[in-house]
Amino acid sequence: MTATGPLRRAAMLAGLAPLLAFAQPPDADAVHALQPVEVFGRTPLPGLVSSPQWYPGNVQLVDDGAIERGKAVNLPDFMKRQLTGVTVNEVQGSPFQLDVNYRGHRLSPTLGTAQGLSVYLDGVRVNEAFGDVMNWDLLPEAAVASLALMPGSNPLFGLSTLGGALVLTTKSGLSHKGTEADFSVSSTGRRRLDLGHGVQWQGGWHGYAAATLFDDSGWRERSPGRLANLFLKLGRRQGADDWSLSWLAAGSRLTGNGPLSQSLYDVDPRAGYTFSDTTRSRTSLLNFSGTRSLASGDKLSLVAWHREGRRQGSNGDVADAADGDAGAPAAVLNDSTATQRSSGAGLQWTRQAGRHQFALGADASASRIGYQQSTQAGSFDVSRLAVADPGAPIEQQVALSGTSRQAGLFATDIVSIGERTQLTLSARWDRTRVSNTLTSGGASGTEAFTFSKLNPALGLAHAFSPTLNVFANLSQGTRVPTVLELGCADPARPCVLPTGLQSDPALRQVVARTGEFGFRARPLPPLQLSAALFRTVSQDDILFLRSGVSQAGYFTNVGQTLRQGFELSARWRKAPWQWHADYSHLDATYRSQGTLPGPLSTPQRPDSFRPGTPIAGLPRQVLKLGIDWQATPALTLGADWLAAGSQVVAGNESGNRPELGRLAGYAVLDARVVWQLQSRWQAWARAGNVLDKRYATFATGNRDFFPGGRALGPGQEAAASRFLAPGTGRSLTLGLRYEWDE
Repeated sequence: MTATGPLRRAAMLAGLAPLLAFAQPPDADAVHALQPVEVFGRTPLPGLVSSPQWYPGNVQLVDDGAIERGKAVNLPDFMKRQLTGVTVNEVQGSPFQLDVNYRGHRLSPTLGTAQGLSVYLDGVRVNEAFGDVMNWDLLPEAAVASLALMPGSNPLFGLSTLGGALVLTTKSGLSHKGTEADFSVSSTGRRRLDLGHGVQWQGGWHGYAAATLFDDSGWRERSPGRLANLFLKLGRRQGADDWSLSWLAAGSRLTGNGPLSQSLYDVDPRAGYTFSDTTRSRTSLLNFSGTRSLASGDKLSLVAWHREGRRQGSNGDVADAADGDAGAPAAVLNDSTATQRSSGAGLQWTRQAGRHQFALGADASASRIGYQQSTQAGSFDVSRLAVADPGAPIEQQVALSGTSRQAGLFATDIVSIGERTQLTLSARWDRTRVSNTLTSGGASGTEAFTFSKLNPALGLAHAFSPTLNVFANLSQGTRVPTVLELGCADPARPCVLPTGLQSDPALRQVVARTGEFGFRARPLPPLQLSAALFRTVSQDDILFLRSGVSQAGYFTNVGQTLRQGFELSARWRKAPWQWHADYSHLDATYRSQGTLPGPLSTPQRPDSFRPGTPIAGLPRQVLKLGIDWQATPALTLGADWLAAGSQVVAGNESGNRPELGRLAGYAVLDARVVWQLQSRWQAWARAGNVLDKRYATFATGNRDFFPGGRALGPGQEAAASRFLAPGTGRSLTLGLRYEWDE
């Protein structure tokens, strides 16, 4: 899907029209009286809140009611359908192992993905310490009360906030008193149960409990998955004090068999290429959050937490020895175990003084990581399952013990300049020290690295009228190399993710600078419009570069990258109709020169990049349409339509592999129907990919050792091919929901 010149001009005119129609001088009393109901936190810690009207960026807010009405598969699926600028790559083929992209920055559970977004749960940053990855399967989705997607390189949200921050808050007995239960079954063999119960007691005490059980046969071949989590919260609000203590325990076993060769995709998009790739995870999080309001009107906020996790991975892969060889490939079985223990705390002081609203805070955290990895030679059976050779030894490749210690200071001042304008000044200083002890091949080595940076931000919001305001901001954020990346940065000794590591050259921290300008308008009471132009320049992006046919590769800094574009959104809410339309345009390119080594890159045909070379895996254009119609008081019909443009195939960024081409765009229609059987009971149905469109969300280049699903014969050589991440096929889900508000 390629936008024509008229389409681009029409989109821009549609976005500018509200500025012309509603930019009349405001009535001061009306502006002063305008009090939006929605508020959100301006920092990860509680205490500093704002309405979207005065935020100098295109923030997006969603509550649990909107998430529930969307009837999505999970939280990433909801974001894909409902949030402007968000897309998803189904690289692993598991619904809880998705890459979420926002403004060209990724949030992924896959080690080696260039991470660019931070995630907070009740003030705790939950990106994993080992590789900054995001494990969607370990989130307590049934307990999520609200979601805020904060755009840009906002330094107040700390490390890894290059393109934005995803901020999640959980329910409590105060906000969600009563019982919720939702059970669903799918035609693909998927079953899910969500439970939640909130209660209030005398003296300001309150409690909340939520749980999720999920079991999936998998829509693709041999791709089952299951997970379970339990979330408990106890708190008290009395006088000047408000505190809560929560505990999360979660575990999962997911199978994601990765991209599928084009030749096998043409036969059956539900197939797997090789088997199996299984990840077993568990985590626990204990979190204390409290605020105290002082007599002076000041407020103190504290968050203190402890987190533990364990992740075991096993996969069968094509051995690197097969690279360039003829005939059926050899297999290698990789097993790894990573353990993580992290603790941290944050303290914030907030004061309102005349036209100024100050916040000053500090946080610190420490993580300890242990890692073991082993390999065993094997072969593939007729079904492409990697089977260990009984006579082959299990080789211990590497052992790692690493620590990461971080400390930060942050401050912000929100200045009201009259009744129409707010100026926001922010800054954060971070210092991080990463140290590793690695043992490989009988030899041990220790390495240590220290990173520090002061990041500023400046924002402005101005109300032209009660129905129109504009905003602009400049911000800078950083991401430091993780224990994993610093242990795998030598191109002469590539490692296998998430396998071999070694003591390597230092990497530089990533520095991202973002500029944004936009507006929010409400020309009619039911209609909301918004638009934003953004530009993010990142220096020293950290990428994982493949060096063979398997997962082997290394991390390196890659010059400068650019992500720029614009977003348009329109939302209408007035019974019996609700609808939204969102359009985003993204230009993501390299701004320096270099070479991207990969399984198909050779000295004769290198996959080189230069200023203007596009970054792979990101559609330039995305259009989302959604509508809900309350046909009767008891019956609601809804549909979502997503259209994504074409994208560059990884391994063909330079365009010198015409056999890989570009990955075509796609359009997918989902539908839903909800019956309110009585006040407490609801039945619902969701049809995914109603038209059963065959499409892919990501593509990369590699050598195909199993053309059409059959191993190469003697004397045959593996040809270059593109490998696709198939989009989910048609499915039907039936659900029953119970709600009881005491």
